[in-house]
Amino acid sequence: MTTRSLTESPDAARDDTSGQHGDVSYQRIIRVSLPMVASAVVAVVMQVVVLALIGHMGGSALYVRSVYTPVSYLFLAMTTGLAVTVQVSVAQACGRGAPQASADYLGSIARAGVAVFVVLGGLLMALAGPLSSAIGVAGGSRGTFRVFLAAMAVATVFGMLGELCSGVLRGAGRTGIAAIITATYVTINLGIVSADLALHGGLMVVPIAAGAAGAVEIALGFGALVHVGLVRPRRLTAWRPDTWRMLLRIGLPVGITSVVLAVVDLVLLRIVGPAGQQAVAGFNVGYTIQAAVIVPAVGLGSAIAVLMNQSLPGHGLAAYRVVFRRGLLLATAGYASVTVALILLGGPLASVMSGNPAVAEQARHFVMIVGPTFGCTGLTLVVLTILEQVGHGRIAVLMNSGYFLVVLVIGALAVHAHHQVTGLYWTMAIAAVIGLVTGMPITVRAGRNPRVLRR
Repeated sequence: MTTRSLTESPDAARDDTSGQHGDVSYQRIIRVSLPMVASAVVAVVMQVVVLALIGHMGGSALYVRSVYTPVSYLFLAMTTGLAVTVQVSVAQACGRGAPQASADYLGSIARAGVAVFVVLGGLLMALAGPLSSAIGVAGGSRGTFRVFLAAMAVATVFGMLGELCSGVLRGAGRTGIAAIITATYVTINLGIVSADLALHGGLMVVPIAAGAAGAVEIALGFGALVHVGLVRPRRLTAWRPDTWRMLLRIGLPVGITSVVLAVVDLVLLRIVGPAGQQAVAGFNVGYTIQAAVIVPAVGLGSAIAVLMNQSLPGHGLAAYRVVFRRGLLLATAGYASVTVALILLGGPLASVMSGNPAVAEQARHFVMIVGPTFGCTGLTLVVLTILEQVGHGRIAVLMNSGYFLVVLVIGALAVHAHHQVTGLYWTMAIAAVIGLVTGMPITVRAGRNPRVLRR
């Protein structure tokens, strides 16, 4: 197939970027959602596997990577915010019949992203000394930490640019291609780290692997964009004057949410800590099961938002709301099924994931109390993800922050008062149900009225 603009070759993307945006069937929502859900799960699995591999490197490798974790959240938050912004922008452009604008958005947001990463990376390096003290890096590891920080700052730029290319593909509805590219990135990253581990290499293979995998992702993603006619290289130099406004409206709330989630994870571990190592280990197992259940919600919510943003400019508010309603019905049915499965199988699953009987008991305790409400959390996350991508990011941030503040404060008080983690677990379960019941009317009403239509 020759490479041409989609406006010149409508058959090139007949199923994703032309008149098909009026197709809001359940089948289409599922077809677009599944690759994005898979990508979200694969990305989380990769992080877990990389940490596990680093743990076998010996020396201070895992320690340095662990103290780098708070910094990694910043890079991840920025990458996510930038990628979602380009995804939303491209979805709207395709919906209004202007897919050729994808190159404008990609070029503009990529330049803005590189500028932000350079500023942040430079600031982190300039403050490497105070930063090391703030996050408690041991004196003997500070030199290694500085080198690792500098290398990761460079490597994450490649990953960010690759993710932007995938974001364009997702925004155009080509989620299958984007998922394949993401899987390739993960495979290369893990392959390099694993090979180096077999050769008894060191921690620096982590940024090397991330940079190499990111470079391949850029090549594959950009090649796919050119091949399907979404991007003409010469248009990458164009600048969209609304770039910074879109980043502030879409990207910033998404990035803030990512940071909030990361901070909450760390605080929860500190709350559980006084209960002992077995309780912490059991909590980690249970929380991992929860993550496996709710992470797909981000991919599902993003997919629904892509179709909503495509439908609105091309087919109006009615089509937009049909996608929203059907997407939520699918999410509700899916998480209702997951809830039933967890009630029946959650305890045995927790036991299988725990080698130590005492840890298994703690994990079952978590899953039996909180597990039945994982579906509530997942469904809420679907809606909040949609809000972030249709212009209501502020509402999503406020609701997320309020929910976690209540959980952390009441949960900490309950653990302190009774000297056991049961109070925290019941707090998490009750808050999930109350959050869904009280928040759904607000989120649904907001989701039905978008604020990001670009003409």
